Amino acid sequence: MTMQRRWFDRKFELGLGAAAAPELLERLRRTPERLTSAVRGLPPEVLTRRPEGKWSIQENAGHLFDLESLWDERLDDYDAGAAELHQADLENRKTHEAGHNDRPISDILADFSAARRRIVDRLARTSPAELARTSLHPRLRQPMSVVDLCFFVAEHDDHHLRTIGELRSCFESH
Repeated sequence: MTMQRRWFDRKFELGLGAAAAPELLERLRRTPERLTSAVRGLPPEVLTRRPEGKWSIQENAGHLFDLESLWDERLDDYDAGAAELHQADLENRKTHEAGHNDRPISDILADFSAARRRIVDRLARTSPAELARTSLHPRLRQPMSVVDLCFFVAEHDDHHLRTIGELRSCFESH
């Protein structure tokens, strides 16, 4: 299995303007559908298989849901004029402790879809001036606008969707 670059090793070119928002919002809006498609037809024993101690397909899906609350907090940070965004839990304790493999995948997908819809709807009501607000990203140590945060989250979505696709391919070939 060819594994992609680790998320924490990624660097990001930021500075996107409000004009990028509609495309990014559509990309974010489609993620639940893409996730559902990525896991469709997989039996529970494949969804919950943990290759070499790494997260299962289902845990990757659950991780996307787990981070929606952080994203929501960060949007609150922008609204409050915070100098720095909420710090992510770089150990991913929430995902490790959530027991995603013990839940039906349909519940994870429904929870993620509902949370993402709320956030995208919130962003769709945001003015261009509000989309341009910046705050310091705590890990990257660089200013990030709301639009940049949308890009960052979309890239994170894609990272986990690629991981799910790689796991699916690996499991289907064996």
